[in-house]
Amino acid sequence: MLKMQFSQWIEQASEPNKEAVIKALLGAKEAMLGIRYHMRLMGEAAGVLIEPESQTKLLDATLNLEGVLLAGVPGAGGFDAVFAVTLGYSSSNVTKTWSSLNVLALLVKDDPCGVSLESADPRTNEITSAISSIHIE
Repeated sequence: MLKMQFSQWIEQASEPNKEAVIKALLGAKEAMLGIRYHMRLMGEAAGVLIEPESQTKLLDATLNLEGVLLAGVPGAGGFDAVFAVTLGYSSSNVTKTWSSLNVLALLVKDDPCGVSLESADPRTNEITSAISSIHIE
């Protein structure tokens, strides 16, 4: 399914729960496109390049790659960073494309164990002591 365009995903949904997930993903994609649009408008009104034209072209091209769900400019924008959220193993498509354009991709992947606190993290003591002091009835 990752090899298809997102518009074709809904056609492939064989079960109601899969269709609901696909609709949620498509909703997230549409929301991100709206955010990018409004960030560009805000930047124009303020005279600040939140999403410069060069990044708009890069992000639009990135969104056309297989398996790319979201792409945008984080934070206050500018020329220093962009992001892409990919599904499956499609991050290699982004890495290759960005590399050919002299854009360095720093990959972040999900951990199959979920969210966890590292024992070396100094915040661990505060959190674990707070949890152990909770009394549940």
